[in-house]
Amino acid sequence: MSKLKRIFIILASIVFSMLVVPLIAINTAAPDAGMFICLLLFFVAYPALAIFIGILSGKDLKHFWFSPIILAVLFWIFATLTFTNAFPILYSAIYFAICSISEIITHLITKKQRH
Repeated sequence: MSKLKRIFIILASIVFSMLVVPLIAINTAAPDAGMFICLLLFFVAYPALAIFIGILSGKDLKHFWFSPIILAVLFWIFATLTFTNAFPILYSAIYFAICSISEIITHLITKKQRH
């Protein structure tokens, strides 16, 4: 996969899952269902996204080391725009850690497979 295509996939998945999905959930669902969807996003979808981005960027760590930073910063921005009483800094740090750990593990696995 080319580097430009990988960058596009990483950024598109971050923007779609962190901006479009919460806005759809907030505007279309009932208040109780919207809260349930937001909890699913915070505890299931976003950690899975962090792992996915860590795996994609860990295959070429030299060029994609910045992916966890982008994930955390964009989550912080989008969370402050869409959720009024959340703790975006705490969740940003958690998603940064998840993404960084999966990135390092993927890098070590691919490095071991090459040798």
